[in-house]
Amino acid sequence: MKSQMRILLTIVFLTLISTNLSAQNPSENHLGSWYTYGSHHRLNERFSLNPWAELRFYEASSNYNLAYISLRGNYHLKNNQTLGLAYAYLDIDTVFEFDHQPNVHEHRVYEQYTYNQKKSKLSIQHRARFEQRFLDFSNRNELQNRFRYRLSLKYNLSNTVFINVSEEPFVNFQDQVFHENRFYTGFGFNVTNHSQLQIGYLKQHIRKNNLNRIQVGISFKTDNRKPKTTLAQL
Repeated sequence: MKSQMRILLTIVFLTLISTNLSAQNPSENHLGSWYTYGSHHRLNERFSLNPWAELRFYEASSNYNLAYISLRGNYHLKNNQTLGLAYAYLDIDTVFEFDHQPNVHEHRVYEQYTYNQKKSKLSIQHRARFEQRFLDFSNRNELQNRFRYRLSLKYNLSNTVFINVSEEPFVNFQDQVFHENRFYTGFGFNVTNHSQLQIGYLKQHIRKNNLNRIQVGISFKTDNRKPKTTLAQL
């Protein structure tokens, strides 16, 4: 267990020091932060709900960047395949320093498909998402559409600790087609059977900016499905 933890910490450390911190604008000079909350509520065999919230900063805990809240409903086709439909609201500060400029407000609708695979201690998830973004700028309203695909790998080091790595490119249907990419690596802890804590590093390429972010997230899950009756119980 100790050797596995050393390997995990080495991977995260090498990822951090290998990033390019040469600045093109002030936001690239700082190690920002994303704080996330997520939950998964399984209502029955077919339906579930996913509330989600994010708070992002240009620095560790200051210089507000973005607030994000969403609610997604899911239809479970099979145990490993899910369709989702969601609404999200975002309040976005697009500049690094406080300049009295109005924030951008966004109403977002998205549809997604997820496919999960399990191989021993390794869990693999494919997520495809279409987004319709209704943006309210100070001088205009605008509709933008994009597609994003995320490949996530989760490896269990033990019953408590796991590694998580993901890669997510974005395809914009307007100008600058490949305008964003997110790479994440980190580790998590199963605090209880129904809750997790994750801490990791996010490398975000967005338009011409290369941003470095620490991501801290907590998640919870509930399951209202009735236990299946077995022959031994009859």
